[in-house]
Amino acid sequence: MTVLPEPQQLMEAFAAFTQASEQLQQRYESLQGQLGQLGNELQTVLETVPYAIWVVGPGGELRFTNRNRGLGGTFQDGPEPWEPGAPLGLRRFKGDDGQDRFMEQESRPTDTGQIISLRDVTEAHLRAEQATREERLQAMGLMAAELAHEIRNPLGSLSLFSGMLVEDLQHMPAQAELAHHIQDSVQRLNTLVANTLTFSRDITPKPQVFALAEFWESVRRGTSLPEDVAWENRIPPAATWHADPDLLRQVAVNLIQNGLRALDGRPFPRLDLSAARESVGGRPHWRLTLEDNGCGIAADALARIFDPFYTTFGGGTGLGLAVSHRILMAHSGLMNIESSLGRGTKVHLRLPAGA
Repeated sequence: MTVLPEPQQLMEAFAAFTQASEQLQQRYESLQGQLGQLGNELQTVLETVPYAIWVVGPGGELRFTNRNRGLGGTFQDGPEPWEPGAPLGLRRFKGDDGQDRFMEQESRPTDTGQIISLRDVTEAHLRAEQATREERLQAMGLMAAELAHEIRNPLGSLSLFSGMLVEDLQHMPAQAELAHHIQDSVQRLNTLVANTLTFSRDITPKPQVFALAEFWESVRRGTSLPEDVAWENRIPPAATWHADPDLLRQVAVNLIQNGLRALDGRPFPRLDLSAARESVGGRPHWRLTLEDNGCGIAADALARIFDPFYTTFGGGTGLGLAVSHRILMAHSGLMNIESSLGRGTKVHLRLPAGA
């Protein structure tokens, strides 16, 4: 015969069960709260990391991203990172602000799809390019300096004798004109030798703080800008550089002259200046952009424009940008150029701020 538990025992068992259920419910709610808090914290972390992340399912559907508002620009070399066919490795990206950036894309497979990450490596990429360029320029500079010294002595003799020849032929106009051509050619060679030695010598800046807007206006006044070329200076009054103004003046004059050559014969020619504040290694910098709407530079030429004696303009020495690059390097600055054939060129200069 089955013995039934007493009512008191049933009540106690039920109470114990109810208490255990309530404790489990409380524990469950606590774990849910902790899970929600961890989820929020993870979301915050993912939204603040410098990487852009996409979680893609097996069918290519996008399950999660920490860049819900997008990246603010377009990729120049293929589909968006989460789309099929998107290339891996270094990618070129143009922001909505018109700036070119370099992104590094990686992909890691999971059991249910893949995780795609993207990080901005513009600074590292430009620094590496500039360092490689500087090594090449230093090697070229040593060779150019040796050649310049060897050429200078006979060139001095040529200059002296051509001057004497011009004087001796004053009564013979036709012959004197030929002698003048010789003298002019010798002078151009002498200028080239002097520029070569300037390019190859060590540059030691004497930095001081100066205002960018005023500095570039003074350079413009000394450059004799043609009347038909529009000039817009949108540099903020607070923008300053801590650099050697005499050395930077060489850079500024060269860049404006290059811009004017690129604008020759173009409709509605213009030169625009702007500047933006940036932080590099915790130190404030100002990045200045000089933009023209000139003829632009072809991609194959763009890769060589910093090489000594290479020029896309007839009559130039091809040393202006090489010297400018060395001046920026001597200031621990950064110089890079964006250009599109037939649309114009942007030159970016970044140097430490004065304050």
